[in-house]
Amino acid sequence: MQTLFRRRLGELAASPRSAPAFALPGREIGYPELVARVDACAAWLARAGCRPEEVVGITIADEVTHLVASLALLSLGVPQTILATHDPAPMRSELARRLGVRYVVVADPDHRLSGCDALVLTPDATAPASRAAPSESLAPGPGPFDFHYTSSGTTGKPKIFGWDQRTMAWRGATIAASEGSRAGQRSYIASAVEHRVAQCRRLYSLYSGITSVLQAPAPDAPLPVGALCADLRVDFVELSVLQVQNLLRTAGDGLPSRTTVYVSGSRVPAALRRQFRERHGAPFHVHYGASEVGRVSTTFPDADDDEGVGRPVRGIDVEIVDGDGRVLPAGEVGEIRVRAECMARGYHDDPEATARHFRDGWFHPGDFARRMPDGTLRLAGRADEMMNLNGIKIFPAEIERVLESHPSVRAAVAFAQPSAVHGDIPVAAVELVGGRAVEVDDLLDRARAALGVRAPRRIVVLDALPRNAAGKVLKHELVARVLAPSRG
Repeated sequence: MQTLFRRRLGELAASPRSAPAFALPGREIGYPELVARVDACAAWLARAGCRPEEVVGITIADEVTHLVASLALLSLGVPQTILATHDPAPMRSELARRLGVRYVVVADPDHRLSGCDALVLTPDATAPASRAAPSESLAPGPGPFDFHYTSSGTTGKPKIFGWDQRTMAWRGATIAASEGSRAGQRSYIASAVEHRVAQCRRLYSLYSGITSVLQAPAPDAPLPVGALCADLRVDFVELSVLQVQNLLRTAGDGLPSRTTVYVSGSRVPAALRRQFRERHGAPFHVHYGASEVGRVSTTFPDADDDEGVGRPVRGIDVEIVDGDGRVLPAGEVGEIRVRAECMARGYHDDPEATARHFRDGWFHPGDFARRMPDGTLRLAGRADEMMNLNGIKIFPAEIERVLESHPSVRAAVAFAQPSAVHGDIPVAAVELVGGRAVEVDDLLDRARAALGVRAPRRIVVLDALPRNAAGKVLKHELVARVLAPSRG
């Protein structure tokens, strides 16, 4: 019996109308070649002892090799998890321990992990074989999970959740519908395949018949985003906020007008949206989502509200509720809860987090928002970051929006300085646009004029906000750095 993904790959390989599976600078890989490599790799993994009862780790940075290994495990019905090369060995070991990983597939023997058996994937193991049979599942039926992913949070122990192949296919179809994308188009995501969102985007595209554009493998230098999109005729590109900011800083790296830009992963300031459109002239849309559910809302096809994150996508139920679970009317701020057919149902080995986020069939991501009269959503902030100053509730996002409206501010982060008398005193840190300067008093005056008592009492200017590899601000590190002197 073939698994869902292997059957779909076979259909695309047999169709003369299928576009290439991958497009790289100077090379394309069609579905027939991809399927042959996947079947060869699956046979090799089965001989090595991989079985559906045990999670297999993948520690491979090369994009094509990583995806071949992932698809081979999917073809066998063997669950997998990413143990990324860019993560420290102790972090990989802890995740492997929690999931009971026995085998780790590596391309570089130096990436062996203590306590696990390394399966060194050589080019011969994925070379197409003329006598290789189509890979069949080793499991008697679909398993509970084919993927084990971790949340992308910047604090605390990573939360682990699982998906099956049907969920991956459903999410791919949901995303394609929410973007208006279709088979034969070309997609690029400017993040390495070892990041969950990047691996998923490539697997979504493969299942949907959309060509995944990839950078040339090492040691070749990666092309600038604009040049890659122009040379390989990219129809839509997914960027993080940090990558958008880098594009604005890079002279000459313009995007072709045919390329639509989608941004997700963190709050996208209104000023950044306007600056990007003015500079590049490319269509620019914002997504809001959660790892456990997938895409929740999008500004596609209408992007006329630069403060919002668009309307809920088809197949997703979204409600804004108060603390008692009552649905709030339009315009009122409350907690977001989301429900979808193919969403995670809990966290691995973390019953407390499961009880906190999964309640009565709904997923609670921990965000506050308001639904506008036209049905669009506007984020207000994180529930665990809301400040209480003398009984006044303050969301960091409202401070950040005001500060980021200053032309010299690239990014702002607001947070609380604990006070035994006042509760939470709002403080902010800002990162400036390169080469620009600003007086802190000017920023304080701007904030007071817009926010009154909700304005920050202190603003700190930093050369750069601390971020992780995905571009998300490391809030705990930032708070420790800014507040350390005052705590001393």
